[in-house]
Amino acid sequence: MLVKTLRDGRRAFAWWTIGIAGLVALMVAVFPTVRDNEELNKLVQEYPEALKGFIAFGGEVDYLSGAGYLGSELFSFMVPLLFLIAAVGAGAGAIAGEEERGTLDLLLAMPVSRLRVALEKLAGMALEVAGLGAVLLACLAVGDPIVSMDVGIANLAAACASAVALTLVFGGLAFGIGAATGHRVLAIGVAVAVAVASYVINGLAPLVPAFEAVQELTPFYHYAIGDPLRSGLDALRTLLMLGLGAVFGLAGVAAFVRRDIAT
Repeated sequence: MLVKTLRDGRRAFAWWTIGIAGLVALMVAVFPTVRDNEELNKLVQEYPEALKGFIAFGGEVDYLSGAGYLGSELFSFMVPLLFLIAAVGAGAGAIAGEEERGTLDLLLAMPVSRLRVALEKLAGMALEVAGLGAVLLACLAVGDPIVSMDVGIANLAAACASAVALTLVFGGLAFGIGAATGHRVLAIGVAVAVAVASYVINGLAPLVPAFEAVQELTPFYHYAIGDPLRSGLDALRTLLMLGLGAVFGLAGVAAFVRRDIAT
């Protein structure tokens, strides 16, 4: 079942790989120009605090360094956005997509338990997201020394691992809702809504006292606050996000094992 899941997603994964490689190549190519543009760097420092809250990965906006540039231009928004699209789509479609297409009953007619089907579908979604993280890391590892970003492979790996952990929270949520209800659109809608709310609350928390009170409950806070591009992997926060995603996913597995399947 795991192999089937990965095989079914191989074309989408190939296109995701091409897209990520193209995005990283563009960002790497632009960095020398941005780094040497004093006027642009002054302008960035004068951004409104509300805007800085959304692009300040690790709490600091700094286009003079490779870590600051990648944090603001790649890891603060673009990487989470792309990974979330992939994770939520794969998670919601893993069980609910099969059910809506009418193919789930054929899978369950095979000599394999519901529990195994659900667990291997969940594992397939997680491996797809981890694969995208590996692609991102490989592209950045190639580009880093070419333009002298001086971030280092360890810190790049930490940032990619944090991004994977973040998106698995919402991928796990989409999987859990889809497995529990059999409705793919509902799973996507709820997971995306929670992700957007988490992003907005974390970004506006410095300006909105009500948001600041709940900021630490958002996955985006734990994703960015450790500043992995400068400080390396924050293992505790990364494990916290992975654990939350696992809880959502396994809750869906438990619900799927017990409920009736639409045919």
